[in-house]
Amino acid sequence: MGWEKLENQPAVSKLLQNSLAQGRVAHAYLFSGPDLNGKKVAARLLAQAVNCDRGRPCGSCPSCNLITAGSHPDVELIEPEGRFLRLHQIKALCHRAGTTTLVGRTKVYILQETEKLLPEGANHLLKTLEEPPADTIFILFVQHKQVLLPTIVSRCQQIDFQPLPPAVIVKRLQAAGCNPERAHLAAYLAAGDLATAQKWTEAEAVTRKEQFLQLVRKLPQGKNIPFEAAECFAESPEYFLPLLQAWYRDLLVWHAGGRQEVYHRGQEKAIADQASLYSYRKLVSCNRIIDETSRLILGPHNVNVRLALEALLVQLIPAAK
Repeated sequence: MGWEKLENQPAVSKLLQNSLAQGRVAHAYLFSGPDLNGKKVAARLLAQAVNCDRGRPCGSCPSCNLITAGSHPDVELIEPEGRFLRLHQIKALCHRAGTTTLVGRTKVYILQETEKLLPEGANHLLKTLEEPPADTIFILFVQHKQVLLPTIVSRCQQIDFQPLPPAVIVKRLQAAGCNPERAHLAAYLAAGDLATAQKWTEAEAVTRKEQFLQLVRKLPQGKNIPFEAAECFAESPEYFLPLLQAWYRDLLVWHAGGRQEVYHRGQEKAIADQASLYSYRKLVSCNRIIDETSRLILGPHNVNVRLALEALLVQLIPAAK
């Protein structure tokens, strides 16, 4: 099994295979887009291809087996520590990149969620990309390349991964035993990424969704509810903010008459009741404010999450229409 594992990203598969066949492998790649599973498969296949004992990702030689198992000493995955990719991680990575290979022909460093680079880390990485070590490939994963330094983007070969259609994700989730309503919401929250959709079907996400629904239904009451909700949401903003975006998007869609297009299926009664409390203009404003706050909290910013959520939720209380 090799490049056929990239069946959902045929353009990516063709580009990488052509680069390998022509001996034009770049020193740095920027894998952008929502398909995290696809990016991981592509990175693994590329790492296997440049280190395989048979000159291709055979999947059965000692080198390929080590890479598949995540234990090859020359192939490393670097993930954020908490909310950020920190300077000490990048310094250590760049130091290791300057050393010789241990068992393979090429060192491969895979940076996951590169958008979480802090400025000093980004500048340090840029220096290494400008003067790349020999026999080394950097692979940067990012959802939206616009958030990176333009100079980092320009030092990489850019490869765009296409989002998976929601219907494809729903089908795969249901095949794994997920109920239709949960699969539908997960597919749309994931924005084309199967790995993210699978995360939304796990026990913690289901628990967070139930907490969210209990609080968001009471939000229009005002009083202490926004502050109670902010305290809860601040525990896991990566769950609650996407749910809040989807909920207020559903209120807007319902208000506009697109009642078959809601993401929170099974919650139509609550959506209808809450949508009736808002004007269309207010809902447009609510969606804009949620988007701005989400980018602030979930982006590479050091903010007081609870205070930001309190300010957001107070603004979501409906006024007289």
